[in-house]
Amino acid sequence: MILHDSPPNFLIKRQTRHHHQHPANHDLLSVVKGARNGFVYGVKIRFPHALVMTFLFSHKPWPAKIKGILAATRTHALNLCKFVTIYKLLLILQKKLNGGKERDLDTFVAGGLGGWWVFGERTPINEQIVLYVLSRSLLSLLPRLYSTASPPKTPIEPLAHPLPPLTSPQANPKPIPPAQLPFAILSALSWASVMYMFRHRGERIQPGMANSMRYLYRDSETWRDLKTLLWHNK
Repeated sequence: MILHDSPPNFLIKRQTRHHHQHPANHDLLSVVKGARNGFVYGVKIRFPHALVMTFLFSHKPWPAKIKGILAATRTHALNLCKFVTIYKLLLILQKKLNGGKERDLDTFVAGGLGGWWVFGERTPINEQIVLYVLSRSLLSLLPRLYSTASPPKTPIEPLAHPLPPLTSPQANPKPIPPAQLPFAILSALSWASVMYMFRHRGERIQPGMANSMRYLYRDSETWRDLKTLLWHNK
């Protein structure tokens, strides 16, 4: 016996498919999916990081450790979820205010306002995220080994208008590694600066990095016996 959807159920399913595939609903639904992806990505990134850092450096009881791991994961995931939501909504708003056209600085404005609103509060997790973003932003300014005949005049030169859709190959180019000499110089200056600051002004080092550096450079200065020399840190 073959069962068919009753007309009301069939119409409901058809209308649902039509709703989420209709171009008029694309922008707002992209915000929904962006929020979802931000939350999931935050969980995937923060949970293993919090797990490792807690077991390496925390001396709290087990219930407190687990509570801290879950709290850090929740905070990171929600912050990314909120940032993606705000960023995408501001892009949509600016585009509508400009007659449906995207301007070169729309992403800059949306990213800046979202960063201020979500990550502007100084917390350990926000510090780590901002440091991650800042380091990648600085690296993106290094000269690149372009193989094309007409590379951009500056690292921040905008794309030509009309801007390609975000899903097009033109908007998703293959990453080009930095040129060797500028990268080597930046690497040397970065390590020189952070090692100087750790030795002379350690109070200015971000807490997570300070823990790692103390483990590597300070704790390796002392040991009690062969066990704490080769097997256990303390």
